[in-house]
Amino acid sequence: MNVTQRAFEVAVRQVGAHAASLIRPGMRLGLGTGRTASAFLDELAKRLDEDLHLVAVCTSLDTEKRAREMGIKIDGSTEEPLDLDLDGADEIDPRLNLIKGGGGAMVREKVVAERSRRFWVLADDKKLVAKLGERQPVPLEILPFDWRGTARRVSAACDCRLTLRGADRPFVTDNGNLIFDLKFPPGRLDPNQLARELARIPGVLGHGLFLGTATAALISDGNTVRVIGELDRVREVV
Repeated sequence: MNVTQRAFEVAVRQVGAHAASLIRPGMRLGLGTGRTASAFLDELAKRLDEDLHLVAVCTSLDTEKRAREMGIKIDGSTEEPLDLDLDGADEIDPRLNLIKGGGGAMVREKVVAERSRRFWVLADDKKLVAKLGERQPVPLEILPFDWRGTARRVSAACDCRLTLRGADRPFVTDNGNLIFDLKFPPGRLDPNQLARELARIPGVLGHGLFLGTATAALISDGNTVRVIGELDRVREVV
């Protein structure tokens, strides 16, 4: 493990432990997908002898399998809003707008985040950016039917470089769809405009822009955890 990877592991363990310490008995949780979400579950597992009686809606089959093994009750619906969603992110801007989807689960992640009264993003400090798109592409979930036609329309409408994830062996989501990554020249990504353009294209099932969704971020630099936003902020869920 190189120095960068080791620093990341230390940071996500720390932020995972901090978040796990804040979980209260009887909560209905959204559980995210990816390495940071997995680190949170590692730390939460240490508390399950406290009879927390947690219920969770999971954003991927991998996360659901892990939660079941831990003894967390699984709910397949957010018909009743969730108390708290916890997940990672690929980029976080100063207003808590996010790029997510490095693990390919962003459509389910967005469903769960939007149905949660609070959404905490857990991350190491390397995920902080001044502007979205500085380092990471924007993931896009596309229906396999006529995916080439859909990709052409996206490329023409958004003036970006579009790459099929896993081109030789395409990545397939838990929903059975394909993932494309949209890369923009530095400073050219306008998240709100892109979200509007993508909403107009049939075959686009979702994207990794989470705009105005997160209520707080817990950020670790490997030494301390700081909070951006308000942990106690609760939003209305309709």
